[in-house]
Amino acid sequence: MSAPSSLPLATASLKLRRRPDRPRKAPARHDAGRPEAGGSPSSGKDGRALAQQSTAEYLAVSYRTVRGWVESGKLAPVRLGERLIRIERADLDRLIETRKELA
Repeated sequence: MSAPSSLPLATASLKLRRRPDRPRKAPARHDAGRPEAGGSPSSGKDGRALAQQSTAEYLAVSYRTVRGWVESGKLAPVRLGERLIRIERADLDRLIETRKELA
């Protein structure tokens, strides 16, 4: 029994490969139109507001602790959408100061 000289899938994959004389296209950027790194409110680099994960890192607590503080009212969130929450850095500094006074 002889094997077929070309398999249909192998032929199709050869057709889909890019030609060697054509340069590869750069991948599309999903962050087009957004500010450069460090300028987004979620990063906290601008000193204004932090995302919940960044807030947890800033306060050295867990993400769940921050969520609990937001739900209990200990931290006042800025709601930018149904699920998009930011926390002002000034509120975090006030929280730290009140904790220092209690200690």
